[in-house]
Amino acid sequence: MKSLIKGVVAGLALSVALSGIASAQTIRMGTEGAYPPYNFINDSGQVDGFERELGDELCKRAGLTCEWVTNEWDSIIPNLVSGNYDTIIAGMSITEERDKVIDFTQDYFPPSPSLFVALSGGSADLKGGVIAAQT
Repeated sequence: MKSLIKGVVAGLALSVALSGIASAQTIRMGTEGAYPPYNFINDSGQVDGFERELGDELCKRAGLTCEWVTNEWDSIIPNLVSGNYDTIIAGMSITEERDKVIDFTQDYFPPSPSLFVALSGGSADLKGGVIAAQT
């Protein structure tokens, strides 16, 4: 985990240097704020969760100040590309399509497909159920 954080900090520092904001010492982190426990809006109206803690730690180690920017999921990549923030930290799977548009660090939490069903009397009947997915 330490080498992963070092690699991500190095990538973050490079991103800051290349984007020309190194002198400002502030990096704007884009997230959705609607994917608990990774990122969500807490009762105080602030971004919270695992990714908030990770992002704040990365900024601390790189000697930067984090500014958190929330954005709707469907436009999170276009808003990065247009410069509304400097990086995304938002539970995003690395896909070939996304990799053509933006650069990724090493994943910090490997994705794992999951299925959850309600328990009712020991049997699960999925007939007529609703299936949802987020990638």
